[in-house]
Formats: sequence, structure tokens, C-alpha cells
Amino acid sequence: MSIYIEKRFEKLYYIDNFKEEELLMKKGILIIVVIVLIIIAGVIIFNVVNNDKKENTTANANQLENGYEVEYKGVNVTPGTKFDENAISEEYDFYEIQSCAFEGNDKVYTYSGIEIDVAEVDGVDTVYYVYFLDTEVETEEGIKISDTLDDMLDAYGEDYENSVENSYVYTRGDVNLTFIVENDVITSIEYTLNVNN
Repeated sequence: MSIYIEKRFEKLYYIDNFKEEELLMKKGILIIVVIVLIIIAGVIIFNVVNNDKKENTTANANQLENGYEVEYKGVNVTPGTKFDENAISEEYDFYEIQSCAFEGNDKVYTYSGIEIDVAEVDGVDTVYYVYFLDTEVETEEGIKISDTLDDMLDAYGEDYENSVENSYVYTRGDVNLTFIVENDVITSIEYTLNVNN
């Protein structure tokens, strides 16, 4: 009987060990599955983030090719675009001056934050230049009058022309963006249609 009991305990011991090993193996498999899922999630997140960066880079590249854009009160007033004097819902002052770039007179619209010079190009009233008048109006990249030279360089980089002292001219497409800087502070911002292109 003692051999029988001994064998029975031995058998139960092996069964318990087998169950423990099986349980450990299941835990190990579960841990491996969790690790694989974490890696897959990481790869998916990485690809989504990189895809967004590629889209932003493509958008920035398109913007570089197409030129700067200027918006005032929700209206596109980029030099080279058609101008509608009724599109901006704000009172303005108006006068005409002899055009220096085109034949005839330019129309000048002065709003509270910007001045827009409009020239007739091929029979269409076209924005020729946009001049910022105060510190409330910002470029699309967030730069305004009273920002520093370093702010401008951070936003636009070093690819500018500096033919006139204190003048920094960036060109994209058919638009020149000019900053006048005095004592490292931006005092003037102007977008102009580049008629030389």
C-alpha cells in the first residue's frame, strides 16, 4: 500500500507540475502577444505621425512653390489675386495714385490694419501690394510689426535678399515679402507682386 500511495503522490506531483508549467507557458504566450501588439501599435502610430509630417512637408513645399498668401478679415488679399472692394466688411479710406508698375492709376484701400494697392491688370482689379499698418496684423507664419529680427529668421530662414540696408526680402512664386528691421525690431511688413517674374 505504501508503494501505491507513493506512486499516487508521485503522479499527483507530476500532474501539479505539469499544470504549473502549462500555466507558466500560457502566461509567457500572453506576455509575448501583448509585446507584439504594443510593437504593432507603435509601428502604426509611427507611420501615422510620419505620414502627417510628409503631408505637412508637401503642403509647405506647395506653399513655397505657389508663393505667400495674405488674408485679412477672412479675405484672401494675396498680391496677384483679383480684388473685390466689397469682400472685406470694414470701412476703408480710398484714393487713387499714378501707378509706378502698371499703366493708369492704382486704387489704394486703407483699412484699420492694412493698406491694399490695387492695379488694373488685363482689365481685372488685381492686388499689387499689401502693407501692414499696425501690430495686430500677422503674416501667415505669425510674424507682425514689433517682432524681432530673430523671430523673423526663425519663421522664414536665411534665404532672403538684403540689397538695401535693414531690408529683408523673401520671394516665393510671384510674391515678395519685405521686412524693414531697425534695431533688431520689425518696423514694416509688405507683400508685393513680383512683376519681374
